[in-house]
Amino acid sequence: MHYLITGGAGFIGTNLTLRLLNAGHKVTVLDNFSATLPDRLNNTKATVIKGSVLDRNLVFSLVNKCDYIIHLAAVVGVRLAMLKGIEGLKVSCTGTDNMLEAAHLYNKGIFISSSSAIYGKISKKSVDEEDDSVLGTSKKPSWLYSVGKLTEEHLVLAYHRELGVKVKIGRFFNVIGPYQVGNYGMVVPTFINVALEEKPIQVYGNGQQTRTFGYIEDILNGLQLVLNYGEIGEIYNIGGTEEIRILDLAKKIKVLTQSNSNINLVPYEKAFDKNFEETLQRVPDISKLKKLGYTPHYSLDEALKSIIKYEVSKK
Repeated sequence: MHYLITGGAGFIGTNLTLRLLNAGHKVTVLDNFSATLPDRLNNTKATVIKGSVLDRNLVFSLVNKCDYIIHLAAVVGVRLAMLKGIEGLKVSCTGTDNMLEAAHLYNKGIFISSSSAIYGKISKKSVDEEDDSVLGTSKKPSWLYSVGKLTEEHLVLAYHRELGVKVKIGRFFNVIGPYQVGNYGMVVPTFINVALEEKPIQVYGNGQQTRTFGYIEDILNGLQLVLNYGEIGEIYNIGGTEEIRILDLAKKIKVLTQSNSNINLVPYEKAFDKNFEETLQRVPDISKLKKLGYTPHYSLDEALKSIIKYEVSKK
């Protein structure tokens, strides 16, 4: 197969590219290099093109030559989306529209990456693919990322219903692993790096908000199951199973790194501003993906130890 991966030089994209290359596939990566990993695609057989999904002519030329599209390109993370709202919404709307138009014209299948962020403030122990999205007011830019991804999903499914485009959607839940950077608010690499440097670990709010982290190798297994066996026009949650409070995550990382760092609670209005609002709980119901054969193999402790080992090797 010849895969076109947009955002293929980012964290998930790079790991997916390397996996597909190792399996003997051909991969073309389209990326603007705004959130890339350090040289991991150098000296590989991947064709790496610097460009944007907003460049319609470039998108159409690349889609014409590939067998399948994996669309990962996005302004990643809540913090960056707040700073680059215009770009983020353009990538989610115009960029995704370009990919879907090209997929329709050349009759290509396409996987679209979405996010657990679309569930917003929904109050439920775990969320499944049929649950509502509950988002905050547009006066709070912390919902920009969620709105962009939700709009993207609606656009994708409209192309499927109205034009028959062969789409599949995966909602990723807090993916972690070695090589991930904390530049844009990714909590695990941020906590690990400050703990290794014996600096204070800053936990926003009261630390009672929870997340469920998925290790990159498990997430890629889930993604490939969707690619191979998922139904066209369907959405799949792709994530882990271990829910943890962010305060407890900080404590766990402090122990695993043998750090003397203090753990400080920082009010949201000090870390961001008074208009910031956060999802208090995020746990995926992955029953639908399990029916395709999905089973996460890495515990949270195993995932964290792997990331810590990598970060220590960089020092």
